[in-house]
Amino acid sequence: MNYYFFLDSNNVVDQVVCDDQSEDLTNQYSQLRDQRCIKRSDTEDLPGIGYTYMDDLEAFVKPQPFSSWTLNTETKEWQAPAAKPDDGNNYVWDESSASWQIQTTFNLSTADADLIATVSSLEEFEAIKDQLSEDGRAQLGLS
Repeated sequence: MNYYFFLDSNNVVDQVVCDDQSEDLTNQYSQLRDQRCIKRSDTEDLPGIGYTYMDDLEAFVKPQPFSSWTLNTETKEWQAPAAKPDDGNNYVWDESSASWQIQTTFNLSTADADLIATVSSLEEFEAIKDQLSEDGRAQLGLS
């Protein structure tokens, strides 16, 4: 299987086409679309829409997850400015503090989770918080 990645003017993938032709269609696709086209035949680590082709690395790179992260040119992966703690907790990157924060998880009932899923603002949350179960309010620190 051949995969053809069409790049915009910033070398960002904006469309992917695959075919089972044995013939290399890179030039034809490039001319037809008047757009740069990169062909890959392997199926490991195929890029997707939004990936950037880095000519100097001859590789596709995922979108930068946060502005503070830098690209490791050897691994072709983005790295946070601080190492992620390896203490068994789940962490998420907080760009505003440029640090890893423990990811809080809740074990809410289905009813509480469904109720919270209807909320799209703090004002709406304030209006429904009394409808949560006692356990749900306790988990969310509302008791």
